[in-house]
Amino acid sequence: MLRLARWSTVVLVAVIALEWPASAMPPLQTQDLPTNPLRQFLETVTVRIDIDLSDRRGICTGWVGWTEAERSAVYTAAHCYQPDGKYRATIGGRDSLPADGVTKWDGPDLMVLWIARGNLPILWSWKPLPTTPFRALYMLYERGSGSHFVEVDIPRIYNEIRFQNHPASVALPMASYPGTSGAPVIDAADGALVGMVVGFLENRPDIAAVIPAQTIYKTLVGPPP
Repeated sequence: MLRLARWSTVVLVAVIALEWPASAMPPLQTQDLPTNPLRQFLETVTVRIDIDLSDRRGICTGWVGWTEAERSAVYTAAHCYQPDGKYRATIGGRDSLPADGVTKWDGPDLMVLWIARGNLPILWSWKPLPTTPFRALYMLYERGSGSHFVEVDIPRIYNEIRFQNHPASVALPMASYPGTSGAPVIDAADGALVGMVVGFLENRPDIAAVIPAQTIYKTLVGPPP
């Protein structure tokens, strides 16, 4: 068992899955609709993001956080950005839509993909990360088995862990693998967004790096990048 030193500084591993080649990419994994209403809602707003490159394909996760009549915003991690990449957003495991624009903030590791589809369900309720134990719900991507919902008890934030290359994130005891980047983390008690997965502790995929929802909100209402 790894013993964690107080206020230790560790390396964050960004979580974007790259597959070789694009033609060999497995089909999108599907599953039956969850019966829990909160899971049902999260499935309608969670997005699988496929990043098409010339010789490979990347995968990230995101969520629909804003919508109007003809356009919507999908939020994900900025490190999912590829200069020559083309992005497709599969919403709720059904509609696959191309992104026609990107806005990103490298500091907090936040990116917005703009898609030409409006009037979508959105995840808009948020709150600061709880300081007491809570149960988190999010979508985890695992190579070979695709995406599936995970519920996990979060007894505490690992405040003794600091990420030297990602100071805006905090460490939570939850799994994260390549492809999970951008996954929204919600409180299973009320459905409020509490953060977004952006990586995992080096050699410890059971400890995730999470950007708090309050940081995301402050970024979105602040000056443009």
